[in-house]
Amino acid sequence: MINKEDDDDDDETEKMMNRSIVRVGDSATSMDESGSASSPLRPVTVDGADADAALAKSRFLTREEVLRRRLRRVKQLGRCYRAHYWALMEEMRSKYRDYSWTYGKSPFKEGHNETDIDNQNGGGVPALGGADDIVRCRFSGCKTKAMALTTYCHSHILSDSKQRLYHGCRAVAKNLPTGPSFCNKPVLKTMVPPACPTHHQFGERCLARALRRAGLGNAIPSNRKPTVKLHVLVSEFVHQIQNKRKLALKETAPKVETE
Repeated sequence: MINKEDDDDDDETEKMMNRSIVRVGDSATSMDESGSASSPLRPVTVDGADADAALAKSRFLTREEVLRRRLRRVKQLGRCYRAHYWALMEEMRSKYRDYSWTYGKSPFKEGHNETDIDNQNGGGVPALGGADDIVRCRFSGCKTKAMALTTYCHSHILSDSKQRLYHGCRAVAKNLPTGPSFCNKPVLKTMVPPACPTHHQFGERCLARALRRAGLGNAIPSNRKPTVKLHVLVSEFVHQIQNKRKLALKETAPKVETE
């Protein structure tokens, strides 16, 4: 026998179930406000509520009764969480569809506009004006569509002083007499290392070449996912650094003249 006063897990499960049901209702309501189709809200009751009401005044419950009630409520809670998840997924699809419709690039629309301009002007210079509601990049000479929440395209997003998501690629593009010239292409700050796709692939090729020279030619397969251990990479880099230091010491060391 189990004391009913010590059985607090069932109450916590019921509270979690109620909160989950409320979240599902809120998600469905927000979907209606965004314009997507959703089924009307229906009142949700706890499974086996009649049996629970009959045992509500009991002071002691058997172990089997407690386990059955907990299993029933956990299963219903899992269904509520799954319904909540799919409601959020449907809301995300709706918002993504609206975002793509507002900021997406339509090749049919652009090709249709170019054809109309050529037909109107006889294939000459495009006419000025027109009902173009697309926000273009503010960078001088750039006609690319601007990114969302900014007035610059992806190539010139670093010109926006208010953005905090991108920084320039730190790979050295050229070695000039005045100093190294960096690539400075926009890269997300979460990228590690902070390199553009071109220089990232170049770094992978350099790493594969160094591993082949060290006798680890099979360390990086064709899919570019290294299978070599971390301590092997660290030892190889340390070995290369030591070789560079030895060469630098040999160049700076004074030469002994022999008679």
